[in-house]
Amino acid sequence: MSRPKFHLNADTIKTVINSIISNGMEVTPSPTGKIFIDPDDLIFYEVAMEKRDDDSYLVTGNLKHYPERDFIVTPAEMIRILEEQNK
Repeated sequence: MSRPKFHLNADTIKTVINSIISNGMEVTPSPTGKIFIDPDDLIFYEVAMEKRDDDSYLVTGNLKHYPERDFIVTPAEMIRILEEQNK
């Protein structure tokens, strides 16, 4: 998250990490049968799909590697979502 292309400051990164620690959970995903350009990306998609009923998000800097879905967001979009939830 500290890559320059994300434009996130240290406080924002800390907020995200603390939120993940506080709200994260272990997930054993079911196979979706989807095929991805980069097979390493598939596990993240399957985890998000497993938890869709719990309003989960897949946060990535590579939107082009995933299908266009409302729960697949960039880090900046996730920050905005978290800020809105904390108002």
